[in-house]
Amino acid sequence: MNVMRRLKSIASGRTSISSDPGGDSSTKRAKVDQETEHKDNEKPNRLERSATGLEQHMASTSLETAASTSDASTMPRKEKSGYDQLPKEMHEMKIRDEKVNHHDEKDMEATFVNGSGTEAGQIIATTIAGRNGQPKQTISYMAERVVGTGSFGVVFQAKCLETGEAVAIKKVLQDKRYKNRELQLMRLLDHPNVVPLKHCFFSTTEKDELYLNLVLEYISETVYKVSKHYIRMNQHVPTIFVQLYTYQICRALNYMHHVVGVCHRDIKPQNLLVNPHTHQLKICDFGSAKMLVPGEPNISYICSRYYRAPELIFGATEYTTAIDMWSVGCVLAELLLGQPLFPGESGVDQLVEIIKILGTPTREEIKCMNPNYNEFKFPQIKAHPWHKIFHKRMPPEAVDLVSRLLQYSPNLRCTALEACAHPFFDDLRNPNACLPNERALPALFNFTAQELAGASIELRHRLIPEHARN
Repeated sequence: MNVMRRLKSIASGRTSISSDPGGDSSTKRAKVDQETEHKDNEKPNRLERSATGLEQHMASTSLETAASTSDASTMPRKEKSGYDQLPKEMHEMKIRDEKVNHHDEKDMEATFVNGSGTEAGQIIATTIAGRNGQPKQTISYMAERVVGTGSFGVVFQAKCLETGEAVAIKKVLQDKRYKNRELQLMRLLDHPNVVPLKHCFFSTTEKDELYLNLVLEYISETVYKVSKHYIRMNQHVPTIFVQLYTYQICRALNYMHHVVGVCHRDIKPQNLLVNPHTHQLKICDFGSAKMLVPGEPNISYICSRYYRAPELIFGATEYTTAIDMWSVGCVLAELLLGQPLFPGESGVDQLVEIIKILGTPTREEIKCMNPNYNEFKFPQIKAHPWHKIFHKRMPPEAVDLVSRLLQYSPNLRCTALEACAHPFFDDLRNPNACLPNERALPALFNFTAQELAGASIELRHRLIPEHARN
């Protein structure tokens, strides 16, 4: 069924929308279950190839396998009706980066290692270049198990033999003609809610293939796994965890967006690492991240489908970091509901799922998402009230925050710092707040001056409770 027939069916009332927004049929709900089960089994993500090679890049954006990651089947077919087609940019996207003749000085600090290095028990010895007159240091890693695979390469858990520390090593096929954007960006990031880059090295194979290995902090759990755990027990994720995780995502994004200038472009539960003991959250996987430059076009076919902002579906190429905030709204809604809010089966179907909840976007909203979009012939569908999407016991502050994040107009979505100050997180600011096991919460209010730059005095007072002020 194409997008227009789906929307006309909804507009005429033939398709009902209940408090189960996961789809309008048992088939779609079953598909979501199958996809999440696929992720649980951690099977390799099989991506069909397209002429642009974009799917290979998209596969590299997940530390865990994720069936919801967009594959070639999400590319819309050409429909006869003009307003059934998404912009041609959806079909003509390529990823480019600066060509370089050699690695820069920092890149050259990485050591070349022969062999794949991913087999259990294999030892990889690398050398870190000395600084400030210090001698070079050799570090050895012993591979233990593969924790994620894709067409990009592999992520495996390893142990540093010198310290006994567990690490995750993301091994990415490297094009010798280009710099690796992920490595460049990760070297800039330093925040308690962003997974740190510990080291990097290059490895080669017998076929003379070059791989970049990113050595990262190993964290065993993800928001996806935590959510799935409660779903299996037929329970909702405890509100304190929903508050903790969402707050820390927003704090990390405020740092990334306004201090470093980086848009993640693939916020989803699988890319949110959680320490199971402290419940500190760290965003990972910067394979899709980019510094967005005003006036410079970007690809619109980005971000995993369920969490993809509508302006991307409308083919916008000059979007902003607001696409990450839409993704946060989708993650928050999923934690509250126990299932994805917008489980589209394709890129076009994703828009149908969004319209079923938010209603048909107005002409002004479409122009805010993509000024170059010229077709506005959508059936008129009324927005579904948020209080009917969530059960009656849902904290109204949680529903309000979802509604402020999931706005068609990107400039109407609250910023990451504004989200941190939202009343939904007031419980975290209570001086007596603690984890369910009565352990202390992770550090939440140790903002740097850079993180708070530009914030009003009123906003600062909202963000930092009196008991946490110096």
